[in-house]
Formats: sequence, C-alpha cells, structure tokens
Amino acid sequence: MTFFQSPKYLESGFTLVETITAIFVLIIGISAVLVMFPLGTQLLGSSKMTTIGIQLAQEKIEEVISTSYETISIGEVIESALLPPFDAYKRETKVSYVDPIFNLQEIASDKGIKKIEVTVSWKTSLELTPKNIKLITLISRR
Repeated sequence: MTFFQSPKYLESGFTLVETITAIFVLIIGISAVLVMFPLGTQLLGSSKMTTIGIQLAQEKIEEVISTSYETISIGEVIESALLPPFDAYKRETKVSYVDPIFNLQEIASDKGIKKIEVTVSWKTSLELTPKNIKLITLISRR
C-alpha cells in the first residue's frame, strides 16, 4: 500500500475546493462589513445636521419669547445667511395670531395668543431634496 492510498491521508487536511470555498465565504463576510462603514458615516452626518437644525430652531424660539408679548411682531422673517459654521442652514420664523377657542386657527386679530413657528432647512451634498425641522410654540399675553 502506498502513501496516497492510505486511509489516514484521505481523512486529514483540506482539499483545494474547501479552501477556496472558505476564502470566498470570508471575503463575502468582510465586504459586507466594509459596506456598513460608509452608511454609518452618512447616518452620523445626517444626525449631526438634524441636531444642529433643532438647536438653531430652539435658539430662535428662545430669542423671540424672551421679549414681551407686545414687542413680538406678526409676520415672517427669513434668515437665509446664518453666520459660519451654520451657513448651510436657512431659518424661517413666522409669528401669527391664533384663536384659542377654534383649534388654534390663525386669525387676523389679537385674542391673546401668538403662535411662533421656526423652520430650519438645510441641504446636504448627498441628498437631492432639502431636509427641514419645524418647531412650534405658543405665547400668551400675561
């Protein structure tokens, strides 16, 4: 009996097909993990932009409500050029009278409640449509 015919040789080691299959499965697994890194980076950037947008909207609301009810003027203000590093954002502030009895519908006369809407929008390099966030609050006469 020769070495190649011994049962011990047939039971030990890997064949070339098994090795190539194992390498192929390993490459597929590693490439799947590598594809997730750019997606994670993109989601992180999107989350950061959204957080900054919320903070800019909240800042404007705090600025408006820090004044007295009478000095808050009715109308819409668009700030299209914010100071760096926020120059990628556009902020719109709209103040209107609302009726407290009829589901807070906008009205032309003052019934003692004003609605402040702040919309912050931005466009990222990866997305075609701009993203936006809107915060709404009410302020009443004291």
